[in-house]
Amino acid sequence: MRLTSLVLLALASLGAARAAEGPPLWRIEAKGPIAADPKVDCTVRLVADTPGTPATVLHAQIRVRGASSQAYAKKSFALKFTSAVAPLDLPADPEWILNAAFVDCSLMRHKLSYDLFRSLAAPGQPRVAAQSRFVELDLNGRYHGAYLLMQPVTGRLLGFAVPNPADPTPGVLYKAVDHDANFGQPGHAGFDPREPDPTKGPVWGPLDELNRFVSQAPDREFLDPTAGLASRLDLANAIDFHLLVLLTCNLDGITKNYYLARPAATTAVPHPRFFFVPWDYDGTFGRNWDGSRVGTKEWLSNRLFDRLWADPAMRTRFRQRWETLRAGPFRAEAIGDLIDANTRALGPAIRRNESRWKQIDYAAPRELTFDEDVRQIRAWTSARLAWLDAEIARRAR
Repeated sequence: MRLTSLVLLALASLGAARAAEGPPLWRIEAKGPIAADPKVDCTVRLVADTPGTPATVLHAQIRVRGASSQAYAKKSFALKFTSAVAPLDLPADPEWILNAAFVDCSLMRHKLSYDLFRSLAAPGQPRVAAQSRFVELDLNGRYHGAYLLMQPVTGRLLGFAVPNPADPTPGVLYKAVDHDANFGQPGHAGFDPREPDPTKGPVWGPLDELNRFVSQAPDREFLDPTAGLASRLDLANAIDFHLLVLLTCNLDGITKNYYLARPAATTAVPHPRFFFVPWDYDGTFGRNWDGSRVGTKEWLSNRLFDRLWADPAMRTRFRQRWETLRAGPFRAEAIGDLIDANTRALGPAIRRNESRWKQIDYAAPRELTFDEDVRQIRAWTSARLAWLDAEIARRAR
């Protein structure tokens, strides 16, 4: 079902409408208690502050989402609308995530990380990550804080065609859900299948073959430029993914909490390659998944990247790419510009969110504010970049 042009126009206008007051306001009225399962019906009212502009009301289903984050007072939510919606100039999709970022006092670590990865794209070399916008949420008549409206990682985000059940090589998508997703053994331990629809029978063959090859292939076969890893995995994408993990120091994102995808085979591309999609970056830039502090001198890897860094030619590629990015999007000033832009986008929602969620259940809950967390991110990032400059140069020798 297509949206009417009226709804599309109303959705696109909301970002400008509330610019002076902070992010756009979403008012959700649930028809029952919101839990992880089952979904409950709700209405989503997208409020415009411009006098005389009516709110846009949409129908959806809502549930609590996340794993460990479900225990937090401020929940994240998954929304499924009755048809695709394109809010705030984001791509149209029927499914959206409202990420609470409860342990992230800056509210921006997800957005900062995904926007950084997407900025690494070049012609013919996309870097796929969720697009997002800040919003504020009223839930069942009460202000519920600032949220990050995010795309979920699905075949739609990846641009996959609707799967054909008869296709012998369909597009596949897997999520790394625990630390066995480290490329250290054959099989698919640590992964969940996401595409094609796993309820119709999971397609494990492509991932099993990749894991077998990465974990067991002899070095000469592994590094063969024609039949080796480069024929199975987009190495330029893998290098950028690893450098993002290293930059952000995502302790929980190198052996789990990422996506691995491969498009369907076509006549033009009969042998498609896997690529990485980053996910779950609230525990980054000096913080772990539980909000605890993380130092600046951690090297993160797994079996796949250990093998790549063991090869002199690959080490040179990593170093050269790092130096290129350090002159561009990985400059401390460029990252600082993104932080400033996110701070402006949040505006007065920063204080409203802090007022709504005064108690944060981790170290020094009364001390860590948005302003202090952002100050720590900036200082941590500068120290992290300096350490990585030296460490990557040392490892690449």
